[in-house]
Amino acid sequence: MKPKDLKDSEEQLQLFFKQDPLYLKKYVKEHPNNKMAWYLLGRDYEAQGKKGKALYCYAQAGEVYEAYENQKVALPPEEIEPIHRWGTERQKNRRKRLVRLMAAGLLAFAGVLFAPELGRIFEKTEESARTPVIVLPEGMTSSELQETKVYYLAGEKSQANVGAALQEMLLRERISSYAILARGIPLDGTAWISWLKKPETLLSVEAKANAAQQQINYHDAAACSCQPTDPQKADSIVAAWMTKQEQDLVLRSAVAAYIRRTGQAPAQASQLTEAYPNNVLPGLTPYMKETFDRDKEALAAELSAWLKQAGAQPAAADGNSVPPGTGNLTKPLTEPMRIIVDKQAHRLSVVSGNIVVRNYPVGLGADRTPEGSFVISEKVRNPNGKSNGEFGSRGMTLSDTNYAIHGTNRPSSIGKDESLGCIRMAKEDVEELFDLVPLGTTVTIGKGGLSKEESRSPEPYGVPPQSVDTNPGKKYNWLN
Repeated sequence: MKPKDLKDSEEQLQLFFKQDPLYLKKYVKEHPNNKMAWYLLGRDYEAQGKKGKALYCYAQAGEVYEAYENQKVALPPEEIEPIHRWGTERQKNRRKRLVRLMAAGLLAFAGVLFAPELGRIFEKTEESARTPVIVLPEGMTSSELQETKVYYLAGEKSQANVGAALQEMLLRERISSYAILARGIPLDGTAWISWLKKPETLLSVEAKANAAQQQINYHDAAACSCQPTDPQKADSIVAAWMTKQEQDLVLRSAVAAYIRRTGQAPAQASQLTEAYPNNVLPGLTPYMKETFDRDKEALAAELSAWLKQAGAQPAAADGNSVPPGTGNLTKPLTEPMRIIVDKQAHRLSVVSGNIVVRNYPVGLGADRTPEGSFVISEKVRNPNGKSNGEFGSRGMTLSDTNYAIHGTNRPSSIGKDESLGCIRMAKEDVEELFDLVPLGTTVTIGKGGLSKEESRSPEPYGVPPQSVDTNPGKKYNWLN
């Protein structure tokens, strides 16, 4: 760039830095040839951890990006398709965004431009789309799915183990709908089982009025001396069950955390989504509300007993603990969630029993990050009233200390030891974690034990906010 052009760009930089991200988005729509606007919008996306969108904006910025960053825009092959797809979706969704902007203008005209809830109105629109939906397989009812039992094989996949597991399913477990035996896939060669990796469907049992006529289908050649049948139906049942089971896990974890905090079980589902500082969860799905109303007494009794038993023995942190089950069968995601942070691998895992539900990369502070056991004692949305400040859009205090799990406006620090002791997460990761784990979740920080293999859902878990979980009256000074 010429000196005069660079000077003009610097003046534009000062002007645009006074604007908010919504203004920049609107501005690039109206002035698609303004490269400085594209550059600044890219910086905003990068601060949010949205690398693909940031690269797209930087590519549009061209020489402005090169002048300020002293480097050319490099688009990795794996980023090109998502960027093209985003550009296409951007055109398709333009009208929807314009409607939202018009709605925001009407609200401003009505005198609520600076209302604290305005941000939440837009946030609800975005997060509602992330609510998990259970898609029933063709010909299956919701009650049949509710009665379906899916087990993971304990031990290696061999005909002897599979045969013993089947015998337990038929003789000890009451099958009233479907029962499926699957093999969970280990996470990067560790003892941990990955929840997000599609399990191998080994066999399925379809209940019949006469137990002697139950339909047994093998779906894996190594599990039997037979020609396996098509696993498509069983796989679709497992997929629907996994969506249901993940919501069951969140609900069970929330009820257990509530009992641990208050000494009694919640009588109403709404007690799990109370306002800060009692915001156990930000929201519940319709399925979770229905399940709570139907099973709250059984949940209370079961989880109270589990907490009493768990208090007598420490939880394993290496993936070798076996979830509840019988013999060769394990029942995945039955234990309430807990969090493990590995300072060597720079990973934060959400686990249930020996299953890793999520495995996120995190930024830490080396020896400044304390080791030991903690609990999430506070959950806050937009700490210090900002979604893009130093603590990002979500924060979770650890045991009433100055340490927390939170977002960051320095996404490049993820995977490094640059914090003053807190646990930094990318925007999408900390927002999913905030929706997933309840207030009171246990957090263990140590060295070793976790895989470096990331485990993120292609469709992040999320719920429409039903709890007021902001805290504008407090100034947060976590050891960022």
